[in-house]
Amino acid sequence: MSTTLRYLHHPASQPCRAAQQFLLENNIPFEEEIIDITTDINEQPAFREKYNPTGQVPILVDGDFVIWESAAIAYYISDKFNCPAHWWGSNPQERGHIQQFMNWYAYTLRLGGGAFHWTIFAPMIYGYDKDFTAEIKRGRFLLYEAFDVLENYWLKDNEFLCGDTISYPDIAASQDLVSHDAGRIIPDSIWQSHPKVKAWFDRMLARPHAKTVSTWQYENVKKVLDDGVKFDFKRKTAVLKGTEVYSGNNHGITHAGDDDSYVTQHG
Repeated sequence: MSTTLRYLHHPASQPCRAAQQFLLENNIPFEEEIIDITTDINEQPAFREKYNPTGQVPILVDGDFVIWESAAIAYYISDKFNCPAHWWGSNPQERGHIQQFMNWYAYTLRLGGGAFHWTIFAPMIYGYDKDFTAEIKRGRFLLYEAFDVLENYWLKDNEFLCGDTISYPDIAASQDLVSHDAGRIIPDSIWQSHPKVKAWFDRMLARPHAKTVSTWQYENVKKVLDDGVKFDFKRKTAVLKGTEVYSGNNHGITHAGDDDSYVTQHG
C-alpha cells in the first residue's frame, strides 16, 4: 500500500486552496494532482465511484483510504500527523468554538462565494446569454452579512477568528476572500467599513503558503477581467452549490420574497 498522500485539487477552488495551504503550513509531504474542473473529468461515473460521489475536489488519497471535503481533509491530516493543537483546539471549549465557526461559515461566508462564481465563471459555464443578476445579488447579500458578523463577533476582540492564535477557520475563510479579492467583488466601501476584517485578511494573505496556493487565482482571474480571457468549460454541473436563486442549475422558480435592499445599501 502506498504511503504517499495524493492530493487531488484545482487552484480555482477555495476549498482546494484551503486544504492545500493546511498541508503546506504543517510540512506534510504529498503528491499533487490537478483535476481540470473545466473539463467533465469529475462528472464521469468512474471518477465519482473511485473518489467522490459528488465529483467535487479536493480529495485526499491515503493508501486505500479516500477522504473528501476540505475541512474533513484538514482534520484528518491534523489527527494523523499530530499537528499543533491550535489548528483544531486544545480543549473542549476551543474545539467547540472552532466547530461553531465552521458550521456558521458553511452557510454564510462560504455560500457568499456565489457572488464570485456567478460573476466570473458562470457565464463561461452556462452561457453569456444567461442573466445571473439574481444569483449575484443573493451571493452578495450572504457575503456582506458575513462581513458584519466577522467584524463584530469573530474578530471583535481577537487577531484571529477563534482566538489569539491561527486555526483552520482562518485558512478556510481567508481563501474565500481570496476569490472575492481576485474577482474585485468586494467594494472599497465594504473593506473600509470592516477594518478588522481587512487587517485580518492582510495578515493571512501575507503568509508565504497563502501566496503559494493563491497565485493561480489572482493571475488567471486578472486575465479574465483585464484581457477578456475565457475558459472553455465543458462541465455543466454547478461548481459552487447552494447559492443558486434558481433551482436545478439556473432553471426553475425564484425564491419568494427575495429583497435586495441590503445589497443596495451596502454595495
